[in-house]
Amino acid sequence: MTRFHDPRASAIAKQIDTINATGWQSACDLARQNHAVEGGLSPVETVLSFDMFLARSKDTADKRQSIWAEQVSQGISGIEWYTVEYGGVTVELPRLCEELTLVPGDKEILMQSKPVALEFLTHWNIVFKLWHYNREAESRWNQSRWSQFYAEYLHGEWLELWAEDEVSTVLLQDGTYNEVPTFAINACCCWGNPEAIHRTTAYSDSGSSWFQWNNFTPWK
Repeated sequence: MTRFHDPRASAIAKQIDTINATGWQSACDLARQNHAVEGGLSPVETVLSFDMFLARSKDTADKRQSIWAEQVSQGISGIEWYTVEYGGVTVELPRLCEELTLVPGDKEILMQSKPVALEFLTHWNIVFKLWHYNREAESRWNQSRWSQFYAEYLHGEWLELWAEDEVSTVLLQDGTYNEVPTFAINACCCWGNPEAIHRTTAYSDSGSSWFQWNNFTPWK
């Protein structure tokens, strides 16, 4: 369940969704048309087709930028509030909506939520094992400690959390199957530009450090 920080943002998000869907459908239609040509495309047709694809992509991007510019001019926040819940413990936190852009004051909303996220994680830290993800290490997931997480927490400007609660089917050595309940709380300590934290090219000016509390050993 999510809610927008500014109710006016709902209409803008729907506009962006429509633009994205239309642009994607246009690209798919173009690909299907090209695939249907018997014998493939000639070099000239290939170039023209690629130019058409670029033109449609640029048109989609320009439409998004126009709407985002209007969002910023009206001061409509791009923040949405989401709920993380497990075991009867609930926390509501802000994040930048994927369909919206950042406006002045939005990052401050993210940063002000740090203590609330920390309190939720502190509650579950005594129950589950803690792991840290390192994309550059041979073993991507390594067992960690609260002190290591807390150091990243102090370095980061805000946190993004999500919980996983499901039942997995595991194949045992005797050939039978067993259902194993799995639970994990994920936390990314984020810093920099909220619009760029998931881009690997933005590191280290913007980025995140991923930790996970769980009752199993993460994949490697």
